[in-house]
Amino acid sequence: MTIEMIGDVRGWFHERLTACMAARSLAVADETTFYLVELLASAGLARRESLCGRPLVMILAEASSADDGVERLRLFRTLGDEALYVGGFFADHLERRGVSEAYVSRLGTQAYETASSLASRSSHDAMRVGVYRELAELFAPLTRVLDDVRESTALRTPQDIVRLYDKWRRTGSPRIAARLTAEGVYPGKSSGMVH
Repeated sequence: MTIEMIGDVRGWFHERLTACMAARSLAVADETTFYLVELLASAGLARRESLCGRPLVMILAEASSADDGVERLRLFRTLGDEALYVGGFFADHLERRGVSEAYVSRLGTQAYETASSLASRSSHDAMRVGVYRELAELFAPLTRVLDDVRESTALRTPQDIVRLYDKWRRTGSPRIAARLTAEGVYPGKSSGMVH
């Protein structure tokens, strides 16, 4: 087996991200695509201390109490980024810990709405107002796109397939059924058995 090193992880994530958005008929501005690619690349290339390191509610508390406008914007943007990344890549983990998708989505949406408002008052960050606004408006669909990106990059183990099947049994999602079918597992609701 050969492991191929990818020289430009941003190009690789851009390809995956745009393919997953196209599959869902979701279109965003080029600036928003670039922002998402950078988010994925930073998560993939560097171990950012904040990424998945602190509970979202702690970041919200820090952002809400920050006096400095620049710091407040940075923290709300971080909260939005973390909620989006965690909601897309670790939804199953959150669910097992009792954190609902709706809760993460509300936090992320509100964080990006606040970041958009704060950025509009900053000459340095004004160019990202539209990006933050679009991330807020499309937060839930974008978490599903990131989940698709994760699925398209995940190595398939038998345990992964069993978890995916269990998720399909709970949700009945046609999208998950299609993923299972692509893996050679044909779910059938009539008998509750895998065909």
